[in-house]
Amino acid sequence: MLLSLVLGIALGLCLMIVAVALTPARAMRRTVAIILEDRREPLLYAAVAAGLAIALGLGIILVLS
Repeated sequence: MLLSLVLGIALGLCLMIVAVALTPARAMRRTVAIILEDRREPLLYAAVAAGLAIALGLGIILVLS
């Protein structure tokens, strides 16, 4: 039960990172937009990969329990 909760929270954080990576620069604060300027694509790929891995782990936990 606790592991499912932890993986669910981690999946939510990954989805938030994807949302930040997809947000247009004009909708962000200038400091955040400058930091993310050259890092959007790698950040998006890393968050999607981590999210898929977490979702797979969560699915396995739910099927086995």
